[in-house]
Amino acid sequence: MRLHFGQQTRLYQPLGIDVKLLRDFFGVLSQFIPLLLTFALAGASYWFAVQSEMNLFRLSGKADPNSADSYLRNFTVQSHNLKEQKYAMVRSESAEHTPAGDRWNIVNPDLEQFEPGDVVLKGEAKEGIYLMEEDQVILRNNVVVNSRNSGLLTVMKSEEIVVDNPNNTVSTDQSVEVTRGRQQFRANAATLNNATGELLAQGSIKFRMEAKP
Repeated sequence: MRLHFGQQTRLYQPLGIDVKLLRDFFGVLSQFIPLLLTFALAGASYWFAVQSEMNLFRLSGKADPNSADSYLRNFTVQSHNLKEQKYAMVRSESAEHTPAGDRWNIVNPDLEQFEPGDVVLKGEAKEGIYLMEEDQVILRNNVVVNSRNSGLLTVMKSEEIVVDNPNNTVSTDQSVEVTRGRQQFRANAATLNNATGELLAQGSIKFRMEAKP
């Protein structure tokens, strides 16, 4: 008895076609890689530009209004009121502008005011603040203000004196030394009406009288 065994047949799928397709695919893809990189870089640049602009606006919106935004040397401001015949001038060695309150921080300020009726006001200090919106000058540190009204001279010395132009007053809420004619006194506060010459002293007042020669 003979046994016959059939031959086993193995089937192999050729790989040449797949390799060729892959090569063609990567070949086509390699042609688009530079273009894709260009688009990617352009998109990244645009994104960074937009973010930078947004950050710039954010920083601008958060700017401190109490910080100085400009600086001037030989600062001078003049005002003329032709109707009331008034003239005023503020000078200083230098000035820094602060947006909050539209104010100027001035160094070694010197001010002069002239009004009808022989009314003259002059003041000087080591430092001060000029409030443009309120039209006020705050003099600080070794302040001396001279006011002459119809020949009567009033001298005020203090560490801070406010010259209020709209109300035409010179005032201080600090210790002040006042000399008027032959009278001299010290008070806790004082207000001078520059238009009428009326002087109002407040708090404890110490007078000093000078005898005629």
